[in-house]
Amino acid sequence: MNTELAWVDSHCHLEMLKEDVGASLKRSYDEGVVACITIGTSHKANLSIKQYCQTFKNVYGTFGFHPHGASGVEQSHLDWLKKELVGNDKIVAIGECGFDLYYEHSKRETQQVIFEAQLDLAVEKNMPLVIHSRDADSQTLDMLDAYKGKNLNGVVHCFNSDLSQAKYYLDLGLYLSFNGICTFPKAEPVREVLSYVPLDRILLETDSPYLSPVPYRGKSNYPGRVAIVGEYIARFLGISSKQLSEQILANTKTLFPKFDYEY
Repeated sequence: MNTELAWVDSHCHLEMLKEDVGASLKRSYDEGVVACITIGTSHKANLSIKQYCQTFKNVYGTFGFHPHGASGVEQSHLDWLKKELVGNDKIVAIGECGFDLYYEHSKRETQQVIFEAQLDLAVEKNMPLVIHSRDADSQTLDMLDAYKGKNLNGVVHCFNSDLSQAKYYLDLGLYLSFNGICTFPKAEPVREVLSYVPLDRILLETDSPYLSPVPYRGKSNYPGRVAIVGEYIARFLGISSKQLSEQILANTKTLFPKFDYEY
């Protein structure tokens, strides 16, 4: 491991990895990734995340419901989530939740209901939110507008929109998270946003097992490759990898107060 650097993967899906989770985490640690946050997408995933957080010291998690599966969310699942948040110091946020109108596996009306339930819970519990928005800029903004003044904070994961959208999120006090997409040749709009966003509002992620960065695009991803994303962004911004990795660790701890990793 490069002891000079301490990368954090703020958004991965450990239960979806192709290889053994323990082996993947060890490989990631050897590559300079000191901690990760595995993200809830369904009741089944939430159960796995609870177990991973208990098993692995530097794994933190979120509980939530992805818009793809919104139609399958039952009230008992929401009740479980609310109950399990009490006293669980390694669950750092709620989500991922929001809109996905690219696939629209669940009706958008149902996506809105489940998104709103998680927004309400985030406000009630004073916890950050992990937001998913794909081909749904206007719908996401409409929802967030309704929560202005309610002390909502969080991160827009896998940011892949334009500068005007980024400015709106930043004005709301949200963070933006970047992954392997920023390394893709046609991702100039994302790189334009990277040139604009303040360093203290950036998070890094893999979204593994998806979205491997260049030169591994199209291959199964894992948390260790957040180091490649970080190195790429540091070069792009003209700063040292050490400066960026330290800033990302600080940002992660600021947004997620329960993320108590000490390097």
